[in-house]
Amino acid sequence: MSKFGKWAEKAAAIDVFPKVEDDNQQRSERGGLLTLIVTFCLVLLTFNELSEYRKIHTNYRFLVDSTIDTKMQFNIDATIAMPYLLIHVVDATGQRTELTNELKRIPAEFSIGSATKYQAIEDPKYINEIIRAANGKSYDHQIAKDMGACRIYGSLKVNKVASNLHITSDGHGYASRVHTSHEVLNFTHRIDELSFGEFYPNLINPLDNSMEIAETHFEMFQYYLSVVPTTYIDRKGHVLLTNQYAVTDTHRAFYEGQTVPGIFFKYEMEPISVQISEESPQSFLHFVVRLCGILGGSVVTVGTVYKVFNFIIKGGKDDSKLLNLY
Repeated sequence: MSKFGKWAEKAAAIDVFPKVEDDNQQRSERGGLLTLIVTFCLVLLTFNELSEYRKIHTNYRFLVDSTIDTKMQFNIDATIAMPYLLIHVVDATGQRTELTNELKRIPAEFSIGSATKYQAIEDPKYINEIIRAANGKSYDHQIAKDMGACRIYGSLKVNKVASNLHITSDGHGYASRVHTSHEVLNFTHRIDELSFGEFYPNLINPLDNSMEIAETHFEMFQYYLSVVPTTYIDRKGHVLLTNQYAVTDTHRAFYEGQTVPGIFFKYEMEPISVQISEESPQSFLHFVVRLCGILGGSVVTVGTVYKVFNFIIKGGKDDSKLLNLY
């Protein structure tokens, strides 16, 4: 006998998994049905554990903001139901900066009943002017007037201090060569996006996809935003410095000359920062051990219950089958 055969005999002598001869096995319809049910349940348990393994959990920590950045990214995509818009930002230091040309302004149509981010434009001359404006080229402002609305969007760097972003009209609030007719003033607007910093998974910007309707020509919409510096760390260790915010808003109508009509975003930086970190709930080894324990335990438990049930039905007449439980 070869050395391999001798080692095989020694291995067979310590086998802790006793085998039952096929001639001694008895199969039944109930057993087959139970096997199908158990198999289905085990498949569901496997998918549930796999889903739990792949799920990403997030941890939140609140820290004192220690960053020394002087600038932060501001993102906006909004449509206002009138042309001739001016954009300025005034920060806590008193510095006023005109941002009208820093953001893209595109002629648009605004329909309250079907306000969507991209609306179908059928007139070819409108399409051409929109394309020119989107490419940063000069366009026919009469076309913008005819369309009756303006979409402003883009990203820019602003001072990381308390500031007030003003969206007003030509000739109202700031000196301009053009004075917008009072009949044209309409600060009904839709905000598709307003955020600070870069996007991260599950980020919620409260003003996204919001809309306000102006019922008079002279109205002021004010938004007060509390910006919270946020550090996002994914499960691979990549760090993203961004921001999230909370908002309250108000608006009021007034008579001509009382104040400046427009849309105003007043934001302040909070001294507390949030750290959001991703982590997997369990390691792969933990997942395998847990899955084996659930599947193996389920099979053994169901098999034991099935044998006990059969023994009870048969009234304990066959003691040998009871002994097979141990």
